[in-house]
Amino acid sequence: MRDYTYLGGARFTINNIFRSLRFDVDRLDLSWSEDQKPDFIRGFRIVDNEEPNTVTLEGEDADNLVFSLAYAFNKQDGFEAFRAAVDDYLKVALTTKQYLITGQKKDPAGKAETSESVIH
Repeated sequence: MRDYTYLGGARFTINNIFRSLRFDVDRLDLSWSEDQKPDFIRGFRIVDNEEPNTVTLEGEDADNLVFSLAYAFNKQDGFEAFRAAVDDYLKVALTTKQYLITGQKKDPAGKAETSESVIH
């Protein structure tokens, strides 16, 4: 498996930080030597392996993603519970574009909305 990808003509190294059965979350770091610095230089990529969907995040959304992964890790007992919680979080985050886990809600039936934490 290669450890780089190209975005907008620039080469990025890939470091996988989370993997479940459905999702991969990768850190992307620019590996560039051209005269012009690209707009996107560092961020994260979420790859949905069930749906053909890949999202690249930077700035506040990337910060929210990292915070949310750490939050989920600290709230769950055991790796399998963590993976399941993050899968639930990422399903909602990719749909709503709300990457801060504490900003996501559940309705009374247990389905995720966008105002209360997915993880309790």
